[in-house]
Amino acid sequence: MARSSLMPRTVLPLIGALALAAACVFWLLLPASSDAPPPAPLVAAVPEPLPIPAAVAVPTPRPVPTQGATLLVNTPLAPASGQVPPTLARPGSPLDAVRQRVMAANPDLAQFRHLQRKVLRKGDEQASLQSLFKDREVINAAKQDLLATGERTFSEDAQFRRLYQVEFLGSALEWKDNPERPALLNDLEELLRADNLDPDMELELRRSLSGDKVELFMILLHNDRARA
Repeated sequence: MARSSLMPRTVLPLIGALALAAACVFWLLLPASSDAPPPAPLVAAVPEPLPIPAAVAVPTPRPVPTQGATLLVNTPLAPASGQVPPTLARPGSPLDAVRQRVMAANPDLAQFRHLQRKVLRKGDEQASLQSLFKDREVINAAKQDLLATGERTFSEDAQFRRLYQVEFLGSALEWKDNPERPALLNDLEELLRADNLDPDMELELRRSLSGDKVELFMILLHNDRARA
């Protein structure tokens, strides 16, 4: 009986002491957890803004022709009379005016240029072009123009005519079945060997004739390398 009556008296104070101790520990730990500032969150570093470059001038685009606008590439040939209408001699294209005069004064060259520029030629057009390539009279006229016999001063019309005569001879040689092809090769060699650069000619004319010889040599080199 005495042992059982003493247990509450000793256990209760012990429990109370433990509770008080626990309260003290809790009170000591509470300020450390509440007063300490929270750790700063990790934030990625933001790079410094790059300097803005100075404004670059943007070229203004060229105007695009509106729908329906006509782009004039070339003018039609002048009439066979040789007179160039004033409307064809445009101030902005002096070469067109020269071409008109040359083609009007040389119908064979005008026909050659007209047929040669065609991408798809009909049968009769191809026959007409080949008839020019084997026409000895037309070939001799081309030789006389390229020799420039009797010329002493430079002329744009004459130079333009020679340019087309060189093209004519080269095109005639491109036709492998041309019956005049062997004679044409002799004509080219004769033109190259001709001593037609006279000292009393204007310098501009001699330069033009020399350029013709260079082009004729390139034609001969393309068609008969050994002979060139």
